[in-house]
Amino acid sequence: MNLVEVDNGWKKDVLFIDLSIGNVCNYRCNYCFPGANDGNFKFPDYDTLIANISHLLTVYKTYGKKQFDIHFVGGEPSHWPQLFNFVKFLKDNFNCLISMTSNGSKKIEYWEQVAQYFNRIHMSCHHEYVEIEKFRDVCDLLYEKNVIVSVSTMMDPHAWDKCMGLVDYLKNSKHRWTIRYSELNGEGIEYTPEQLNVLAKHRARGPNIFWFFKNNKHFLSKVKVTDNNNNKHKFNDNEIMHRGLNTFYGWECSVGSNFIAITHNGDISGTCGQLLYGNKKNYNIRDVDFITKFNPVIQSSICKQLTCNCMLETNMPKRKCIK
Repeated sequence: MNLVEVDNGWKKDVLFIDLSIGNVCNYRCNYCFPGANDGNFKFPDYDTLIANISHLLTVYKTYGKKQFDIHFVGGEPSHWPQLFNFVKFLKDNFNCLISMTSNGSKKIEYWEQVAQYFNRIHMSCHHEYVEIEKFRDVCDLLYEKNVIVSVSTMMDPHAWDKCMGLVDYLKNSKHRWTIRYSELNGEGIEYTPEQLNVLAKHRARGPNIFWFFKNNKHFLSKVKVTDNNNNKHKFNDNEIMHRGLNTFYGWECSVGSNFIAITHNGDISGTCGQLLYGNKKNYNIRDVDFITKFNPVIQSSICKQLTCNCMLETNMPKRKCIK
C-alpha cells in the first residue's frame, strides 16, 4: 500500500505539546530511546520556564489555538519537584488538559496528589524494574479518582514470556483500564512472526467504556489513511508503524502547527528533531532571551526524516506533496 494522506481528526484549535523537563530517570532500560535516561539535562529553572511557556502559548493563541493539550514525558517527569506547581500554573492561566507518561515508581501517596492535577496518566510497564503489584494498585487508584489511566507494557522480545506474564497479572486488576502491547524499535530488536501477531492486536484489554466516556476530556485518535488510488482505510493507532508505512520524507506534516515537542535540552522541534517554522535552527524554551526571540510564523513542516518512529507523530495529519 502506498499512502498519500494520514488524518486522525485533530481539532485545528488545539495545540498538542509533548513537554520533557529533562532526562532524569531512575530506570536504565536497555531499549530506551537514546538520551532519554542519561540524566545530563537537569530540570529547568522554574521562573524562566514559567515566563517562556506563557509566551509560547500566547503566541499560539494569536494563531487561533484555544486549548493546549500538554503531555509531560521524560526521563521520568514525576521526579521534578516543581511539577505540581507548574501544572497548577498552567491550569490557572491557560485552557489546558494535562497528562503524563510515567513508569509509576513513586509511592502510592504521590499518586493521590497526582489525581488532583492530571486529566490522564499513561503508565509504562518495564519488565526489568517494575514492582508489578504496586504498579497495578496505582492504576486502580487513578481509576477510582476518575483519572484516565492506561498502561503500555514494553514488549521486549528478549524477555517476551516475562512481559506477557506482566500483561496477564495486570488483567487481574480491580478495575478495567486499558492495557496495550507496546512494540519497541531500535538496534537488536527483532520479533518472531508469533510475537508480531500479538503486537498487531495492540490492545491486550480495553477500558470500562462507560467510565471512560464519562471521564475522558482528551481527543480520541481515529486514524484514517488515503492510498494512491484514493481509497480510504481505518487504521489502528499502531498500524502505520507495524506495517512499515512510516516513511514520510518530503511530506507536509502538521508538526509545528498542531503539535510541538519540547525536548530534554529545551529545543522546540518534532520528537524526531524535525526543524519547525521553516527555520534552520531550533528555538529553546530554556533560553533566557526566548521571549524576544520567539515570534515565528506558525506553519506546518516539510518532513526531513527518513522514517517516523514516534506513533503520535506517525498518526498526526500529513499529506504527500505532489511534485
